[in-house]
Amino acid sequence: MTGLSLPRWAGDAAVGLALAVAGVALAIMAWPIPRGEVGNPGPGFMPFVLGLALVGLGLACALRALREHDATAVVLANRKAAVCLAMLLAAALAFIPVGFVPTVAVMLSVLFAVLAGMPWWRAALSGCGASLALFAVFQYALGLGLPAGIWPF
Repeated sequence: MTGLSLPRWAGDAAVGLALAVAGVALAIMAWPIPRGEVGNPGPGFMPFVLGLALVGLGLACALRALREHDATAVVLANRKAAVCLAMLLAAALAFIPVGFVPTVAVMLSVLFAVLAGMPWWRAALSGCGASLALFAVFQYALGLGLPAGIWPF
């Protein structure tokens, strides 16, 4: 095995706790947003409920991992994980200045090629097609404005 490895239960517990912490952060950020009422929810209702759900599911994942104590080793860091993290970081930095369509097209193309093992030409076509389809859904079907960046829309 290459890369950093640890027992599966420890990794599962760490991920569960990280999800619970993220849920707490989401619920705290959603708290000042008006939540409305059950029959008429406001804009803060769903983020707050999702934050609470994430806390519950994260803690359940961590408790299950601690209870089962699976000794199977899992690899934390390998080439595919590094590519995923690098692409997420690059996409986060490029999203506003470069725009949605080119950023997502490049990110998906690289991920399709590296993770799915697609040939580069097919990964590029799939990434571009998926990016345009996502743009159409968000921009036209849902009416959400996306960063244009260098994209001429």
